[in-house]
Amino acid sequence: MRVATYNVHDCVGQDGRFDPARTAHVLTELNADLIALQEVTLDSAGDLVGRFERATALRAIDGTLFERGVGRYGNLLLTRHSVLASRLHDISLPGRERRGVVEMLLDIDDHPLKVFATHLGLKGAERRAQIKRISTLVEDAVDGALLLGDFNIWGWSLLLRHMTDVGFQHIPVRSFPTRPYPLISLDRILARSPVVLSRCWRHESPTARLASDHFPVIADLGFKSAP
Repeated sequence: MRVATYNVHDCVGQDGRFDPARTAHVLTELNADLIALQEVTLDSAGDLVGRFERATALRAIDGTLFERGVGRYGNLLLTRHSVLASRLHDISLPGRERRGVVEMLLDIDDHPLKVFATHLGLKGAERRAQIKRISTLVEDAVDGALLLGDFNIWGWSLLLRHMTDVGFQHIPVRSFPTRPYPLISLDRILARSPVVLSRCWRHESPTARLASDHFPVIADLGFKSAP
């Protein structure tokens, strides 16, 4: 199974141009079974969800949380697998931009998998509260869990140590900014047994370098065999 996370920067590229078709092209390049998108504005650009679904042949799950004046704004997931259940958790703090977590239960070849996709806040205290909330959400994911998104963490953090302490595997990849070159691992993919990360990398095509200020991050996953 191949998964990806991508902050699309509202489909506005490094050239300042709003270009959903260019963003959709990057999504097709990823060739992923599951893609978590952040900073998506719906409603303002025609059928943005339909465009992404047609480009990738994936099904969209709406994780937008609030109206931004030009359209609903937030997370969007695209998946190839059957969605058994989905829900949206509000992890916003008072006075800060609203943030959410999309929780999905997927059927991966008759294997249930909990997926959590998010975009954490900009302030340290905000992220600490949000990670604490997410840690309670993943407690019942006994069949493995996948957590992915833009964590807004600029270096190694005790927040990540907290997630690894509860069993999440993580391979950091520098993904921000796209220009002049990536220095920071903002975009992350974490997996908990029996899900295993086999490799993780950034997608660095010429189109991806221009389409957003973040590179997509991709991971290949496997499942541990039952003993």
